[in-house]
Amino acid sequence: MLILAFNYGTDIFAMPQIFTSLFLSFAIFTLGGCAALMPESEPKQANENASKLSSEAIARPFPEDAFFDLLVAEIALRNQDLETALDNYTYQAEKTGDLGVIITTAKLAQYLDRSDIAIIYAQRWVSAEPDAAEGYFILSSALAKTQDPLTALPYMVKVLDLGGDSNFAALAATVLARPETEQLEFLQELNTQLKLHPGDNTLKIAKALILQYQKQEAAALKLIREVLNEEPDNPHALLIETRTLSQLGRNDEALTRLRYAVDQNPRHKRLRHDLARHLVKIDLFQAKAQYEELVRQNPSERDLLLELMLINRELSNTDEVAAQLQSLNDTPELRSRANYILGRLDEEDRNWQNAIDHYLQATGSDEFHQSSQRIASISLAIEDVDKTLARLRALRLNHPEQTVFVYLLEAEILRKEMRYQQGYDLLTAALKTDTNDEELRYARSLFSERLGNIDAVESDLQYIIDRDPENATALNALGYSLANLSTRLDEAEALVKRALELEPNDPAIIDSYGWIMLLKGNIKEAVTLLERAFKYTQDHEIAAHLGEALWLSGDKDRAKVVWEAGLKDTPNSPIIMETLRRLGLFNE
Repeated sequence: MLILAFNYGTDIFAMPQIFTSLFLSFAIFTLGGCAALMPESEPKQANENASKLSSEAIARPFPEDAFFDLLVAEIALRNQDLETALDNYTYQAEKTGDLGVIITTAKLAQYLDRSDIAIIYAQRWVSAEPDAAEGYFILSSALAKTQDPLTALPYMVKVLDLGGDSNFAALAATVLARPETEQLEFLQELNTQLKLHPGDNTLKIAKALILQYQKQEAAALKLIREVLNEEPDNPHALLIETRTLSQLGRNDEALTRLRYAVDQNPRHKRLRHDLARHLVKIDLFQAKAQYEELVRQNPSERDLLLELMLINRELSNTDEVAAQLQSLNDTPELRSRANYILGRLDEEDRNWQNAIDHYLQATGSDEFHQSSQRIASISLAIEDVDKTLARLRALRLNHPEQTVFVYLLEAEILRKEMRYQQGYDLLTAALKTDTNDEELRYARSLFSERLGNIDAVESDLQYIIDRDPENATALNALGYSLANLSTRLDEAEALVKRALELEPNDPAIIDSYGWIMLLKGNIKEAVTLLERAFKYTQDHEIAAHLGEALWLSGDKDRAKVVWEAGLKDTPNSPIIMETLRRLGLFNE
């Protein structure tokens, strides 16, 4: 079976799909849980931390032979040029081995979220000072951020044993992304430590987080409320409690507790964000107020501005939407995402031209393919094929870095319209500027096959096979084409057999092999192979081949059932129609 569809996602030929619900359509409004308890710095606290680093460093004497470099580092700290400070401290830590420099390097690396550097110098710190609880804390936290929570865990236990302030919850949040075996091992160690430290709330919070993630809501809620009985305003505990209540469907109770949590922790971003997301479902005006406060408190968090923009869009606050979209211009990725989302929302409202205008501005790497497909889909639905092709041609010229993708999108439209010569010419022009592109060559081979040009098919597919002898798709396509367009059935069989060895469960390849068996007169074997392919997928091309094999084997009733199944998803399938004509059955 020759694969005729260029599989680039949504079928662009379907009428634009209408969303069922605005806020169910976008993941930004779903409640998450895994990262809930990673450390969260407030802006004021961040500045205080940087100042503390500077004052701590100034308080101790410089190693004499490193005075100039460390003075530069201290001045950089005072000026908030933290990267320069870290570079100088790292250099002098290596050069002098001075413990004070090592400690400052570890702290500064942790503050800048440079886990690789923090691990190195925290290890040196605790080697020199085995009772340094803060050193173990930095080492454990940095290891957790490198997705190694099990290695990090003993160091956090050391913090606990030394009487320092521990944070097992940050490690637990990381282990949730690890395999279940690691989660269980981590949980077992928490249980061990809870026996040794039964009153430690950081251990209880960590365990409750894992229980919540594993959907053991009752156990999680019981444990986290033990913490809240002692620390009623603990933000981490409140996060777990409210998210567990939401998991249980107790949304009213969750909302009440979230309001309390935010009142007690007014600058805690995640708590307020959770409250805003809950309010989206019941009161957009209250949700807007919470998002506005989030944006005010976190002006650098541009994702929050994007979410506020969507709230305003739903409230028909056109001027605010425009202003917020304009303010996202300094963040190209978010500007692109915002335009893509607005385009989808305009599709929901059937504002087709507005949707196209937004999609044309959704040019980020993550959105370009989808936005291009949506432009083609809308244009095909409300304009015509030539207008659609003209739009795509302009898109290709304006975005040369996406040339290959847009060429393939244009070719797909031409194939659907059965404009085979035009598609072949388009891809030939494309290959003049990129002669080595295998996707373009493969696509052109499909048009060559439809035009009956076996030499062109063989040239393009052999080019791919020569560079990738284990390309099962190209091997299958060449074998199938040879079977259809020539008498070289033995050669065709060998190619498809190689493809089948590489991909033994691919229904397209099984279909090709069954078709070749039928052409060679091995009807019984052909039926067996084609039935197997048909079990994987009731594709109309497989249905055409299997129906013909069954008809020739004498099982005419089964053949009709198979053809009808193929026509169900692809009415007027050209290959089934051609098969019926060839067998003289078109009017039956």
